[in-house]
Order: sequence, then structure tokens, then C-alpha cells
Amino acid sequence: MNVPYKKRFEKDGRLQNPIIKEFINRFPNRRERRKENQKFRFYGESKNYSLTVNGVGKYKRVKQFEKDKKGNAKVIEHYILQ
Repeated sequence: MNVPYKKRFEKDGRLQNPIIKEFINRFPNRRERRKENQKFRFYGESKNYSLTVNGVGKYKRVKQFEKDKKGNAKVIEHYILQ
């Protein structure tokens, strides 16, 4: 997807392809691709019971809501083995 920049030099040692302006890429970078994949990571297949099943076991998904010292809301996501 993303092509890395490679310096190319002429025979006399001058840089052939200098970076003059910012490089605009048509494709999303790794952070944006992962953000799209992780968007609905914790939410389940069922409206009543959030369950994740893989080859090893079954896990119930539970959200724990906490407040930090400053009073900001914090969400901790747990996978509990069933």
C-alpha cells in the first residue's frame, strides 16, 4: 500500500529526488486501517448476551465503568471465561 521513500543519487553525488513538499498518499496509513478494524471489536453478535467464541473457549464480554481521580469516565472491557 504505502511506498517508502528511497533516496536516489546522480553519478556526481547530488540527490535526484529531494523531498520538496509533503507527500499525499491515496491509501490510509496503518493507524487508520487498524482503527477501522477495531471500531466494533468489543460488541457482540447478540443483543441480550455478549459472547465471544473461539477455538479454545467461550468468553462473556463485560464493560466496567469507573471514574479516575479527576472525575473523567473510564471504561474497562473484560473477557470472562465461561
